[in-house]
Amino acid sequence: MTTTRAPAPPDAAVAAPRLPQRRRHGTSAASAAAGLQTQEAMRDAQEARRSGNEVPRDERLLTPSPPSEETLRAASVEEIVAALVTVRDARGWSFHGQEIDRHERIIQLVGHLLSARHQAPTPFLYECLMDAMADPQGSVWGIRKLLDDMASHNVKPTAAVCQSALAALANHPDYALRQETLDTMQEFWFPVDTSARQSVALGLLRDEQYELAFARLTDMMEQGARIDVWVLDIFVMVFGKLGFLDEMMSLLYRRKKMQSEDMAMASILYYALDVCSSAFHYTGTLFAWNVVVRGSLLQPADGIVENVLATAARHGDASLATEALDTISQRTRVLAHHYEAVAEAFAASGDVAGALRILCIMKKNGIRIARGNTRAVYEALRRQPKLTRDAETALRAMARDEQLPVAVVGVVVEAVADAQGSEAAMDLYRHVPALCGEAANAAMMQTLIINSPDEETTRSLARDYTAHVAEDDDPARDAHVYGALVAKVAEAGELGLAFRFADKALAGIGGLETRQLAWVKVLLTKAAEVEDGRIWGVVDALKKDEHTAALVERLLRRMRITKRAAGLKT
Repeated sequence: MTTTRAPAPPDAAVAAPRLPQRRRHGTSAASAAAGLQTQEAMRDAQEARRSGNEVPRDERLLTPSPPSEETLRAASVEEIVAALVTVRDARGWSFHGQEIDRHERIIQLVGHLLSARHQAPTPFLYECLMDAMADPQGSVWGIRKLLDDMASHNVKPTAAVCQSALAALANHPDYALRQETLDTMQEFWFPVDTSARQSVALGLLRDEQYELAFARLTDMMEQGARIDVWVLDIFVMVFGKLGFLDEMMSLLYRRKKMQSEDMAMASILYYALDVCSSAFHYTGTLFAWNVVVRGSLLQPADGIVENVLATAARHGDASLATEALDTISQRTRVLAHHYEAVAEAFAASGDVAGALRILCIMKKNGIRIARGNTRAVYEALRRQPKLTRDAETALRAMARDEQLPVAVVGVVVEAVADAQGSEAAMDLYRHVPALCGEAANAAMMQTLIINSPDEETTRSLARDYTAHVAEDDDPARDAHVYGALVAKVAEAGELGLAFRFADKALAGIGGLETRQLAWVKVLLTKAAEVEDGRIWGVVDALKKDEHTAALVERLLRRMRITKRAAGLKT
């Protein structure tokens, strides 16, 4: 029988982290901590000798530092066996609060019994060594070597050996060996109790057979088995890391019902809040926030609160978003994207008035509101056009107490114009100076022009645009938008603004398709009608590109105005 731990085979896989073991198996401390514990134990022993209080005889084999050969020889076989029983006890062992290296101590004590005391290999000694294999320092090779060694010495397996083998295989997974062990238990009619089934589930989890591991665990719970909370903790942590959040939450609910007040539960809920909010998993985020934050259990980090705010915004939970914003405001300066997220939450929940109020609060706190800050409200109004009436009513009510930001009124005007046409939005547009104390912005007027139902309205809007928007203040828009504006104002006869927009369209064009030249056709036709030679600046710009030049030539021939246009150029 082998009495010392053999090294793992060269190809042993050690890249993945070890699963934590049951408390009965303990854990070895890090090397630095172990060194400090050893020094402390030596000082304790020296102090005990100076004070006349020697370490009790029955504890000399269980001190943090390994017992010397002299100590081992002085101990009786019964005392060594008793020490092994203590080390294997499910409650664990500590020497005045200091843990021992359980793996190495078992190897040392069993090795002494076999080599120095010439004890025959017994099932008990194999059980002890198999317990040692459950430690992270053990290995699949060691587990199989022990089973083979038992067979070579005609030592029949015991239930304890099989149980310990399954526990060891939870940390060092080997599907074939696990199945062999289960077959042995069935052959000898050993009970496969909850502890063994937990070990099997953990082994499957460690072996990355996640669906099978989850199925085994949930089957046990549905059958009424009493699962150890630390097993659920492992599954929750692993599934959270892998992104299996629905499965993680189903286990977390059970975990909280079993034992909800321990510190481990607080840490796991904090972890759940982190992973769920970062993945925008609403139910998990809300559950963890209710317990961790509303229950005053812990204060989440700033990054987690930001993720909670984003999750609330995406799922339309205005209450959660407001709480998250309040938490952020107590710690740091609230920025534009924080207000936008809260406005998005209100808008997604159907409370457009609340969203508009949040944007006004943003302006009060010194943050400039641009058109981009209002997109969440715009999308909500486009999804539910019936909300536009509530939005307009809310704007007029708020304007009784304060002047509104133009962008806040503009988002409602644009949403109405896009959904119902500009005529439906003209009344609100005409009241912009009264509501805001300034004229409508360029983006608002451009949207109204594009959606204008008739030339008279278009002409009125074009003249407003020319009067209130300087050429340098034209917003950066897509070439298609400016192309649509050219066509609209050209049809209304406002060629000055049409050529201004044409310059913007050309500046944003890389290459044109035929369908994108519709505005050129309108502008060319109107310019020819009034003999406006500015059209040739547009044509010359288009001819600089070989592809667009051919398209323009075809367009001119199709219109049959080449000669007339040439005359205009002259």
